[in-house]
Amino acid sequence: RDGSIAADTRTTLDRDLHDDLAVLLSTSGSTGSPRLVRLSHANLDSNAEAVVATLALTDTDRAVTTLEPTYSYGLSVLHSHLAAGAGVVLTDLSVTDPGFKDIVRRHGVTTMAAVPYTFELLDRLGTSVLQTPSLRQLTCAGGRLPAATARRYAELGERLGFELVVMYGATEATARMAVLPPHLAASHPGTVGHAVPGGAFRLDAVNAEGVGDLVYTGPNVMLGYAESPSDLARGRDLDELV
Repeated sequence: RDGSIAADTRTTLDRDLHDDLAVLLSTSGSTGSPRLVRLSHANLDSNAEAVVATLALTDTDRAVTTLEPTYSYGLSVLHSHLAAGAGVVLTDLSVTDPGFKDIVRRHGVTTMAAVPYTFELLDRLGTSVLQTPSLRQLTCAGGRLPAATARRYAELGERLGFELVVMYGATEATARMAVLPPHLAASHPGTVGHAVPGGAFRLDAVNAEGVGDLVYTGPNVMLGYAESPSDLARGRDLDELV
């Protein structure tokens, strides 16, 4: 309540942890459930590097914290910008707060992360926050962005000078698996694009209608799930996601 943080100073733990285990994140559908995603150091490093390459992040970029770092997409934004040597502006203000636009402009924010609900807020309350000369890139992940919305914001970006980058991912893949190239956002807004560097997609069990299971492989695929404390000592359980 007083803003202080309690640190665990124990030199030993009461349970074993696998050497590869770096982070535990809850899945989006796990509210009320103990099911967690086990991510390794290699998962985090590889996905950060893939995002840096995909978004062409450099040490001149500056992100703003629009998402909680306890959320896989928000954590990915933090990791990828730090991996690029870029800056990160920390704030807990909503994009709808008048002070948020001031922060974006004052600090020369160049990249901003959004989820589909962010666009709903912008539609209702105005897009002036995007009318910032320094903003070069607006990314979207965390759910399906309606095609009409994607096309509209891609066209807005063309007028204002930023790119809309629609991405597809999952906590089980350390946040991001695919990217739709910005120049295709207006013409192909309903597609997920191609896999990020190091990853790959394939279709399995395709039926007569051409429908099958989309399978993803890559170094960012999680170690597996954790449903009990004993699972924290386990290593890799799988190499692909369906």
